[in-house]
Amino acid sequence: MTELPTRGARLGVVVSTYNWPEALAAVLRSFADQSDQDFTLVVADDGSAPTTRAVVEHGQEILGERLLHVWQPDEGFRLARVLNLGVSAIDADYVVILHGESVPRRDFVRVVRSCMHPGWYVAGRRVQLSQRLTNEVLGNKLPMHRWGLVDWFRVRTEAGPLSSLTRRDRRKVGARGLPEFIPVNRTYGYLLGVWRSDFERVNGYDMRFEGWGEEDVDIALRLGRTGLRCGHAGPNGTLIHLWHETVIPVDGPNWYLLQETEHSDRIEAVEGIRELANVPTRSGVP
Repeated sequence: MTELPTRGARLGVVVSTYNWPEALAAVLRSFADQSDQDFTLVVADDGSAPTTRAVVEHGQEILGERLLHVWQPDEGFRLARVLNLGVSAIDADYVVILHGESVPRRDFVRVVRSCMHPGWYVAGRRVQLSQRLTNEVLGNKLPMHRWGLVDWFRVRTEAGPLSSLTRRDRRKVGARGLPEFIPVNRTYGYLLGVWRSDFERVNGYDMRFEGWGEEDVDIALRLGRTGLRCGHAGPNGTLIHLWHETVIPVDGPNWYLLQETEHSDRIEAVEGIRELANVPTRSGVP
């Protein structure tokens, strides 16, 4: 468990992406407009076409050297590996990991910084947009990261749950005497905030997880075994989740890998971030 002080800690953000440049552009617009600009951002690209690179280059015109791009060849759904690659590329004491279809609200970085407590990690809550509203937001480049409760109330039939934008849930990072936070359906993937030392202690994501799902539950389980507790960041840490089609396999291989972890006392990933130590992180970007 980390003993690092929070004051002066460097914050880094890793955003995964794969061939959805419009969504990535919305995420980068939000980060360019954050109320706290003291962060480094890495786009962790699981083999996208050159159109994604063009979005990153446009973002670099605004964010400058704080925006990096790591890329790996498209050899199937290798989210766990590309997230490890993204963390490897960033120089930060605390890392926040997002999926590229999750847009942060304007005060997201500021709020996450307030949650950088030793002994804790951060998971997320989200507002899910309908297909129609997602298309409207992306097509018109609407600044939904700036929306307040009145704006969300106007689209309440196309987004929810709006309770994620209120202060009803007190299981935030640092809360004492309360159960720790468990996201809906144990979905830790769209937001994970953790000290770099704790991430490395569990050897990051297990890269044996390929294809959809469970790599996020696996790392959360192993982080908990080190003694860390989980909290959420409050309403300003709630993410805006863009609609997309999802095909969830039934009893896929990742489920069996998760069962292996659950029935063991293992803390470290079998094939994790240490196995990427000698991999060049910025080569091969199309």
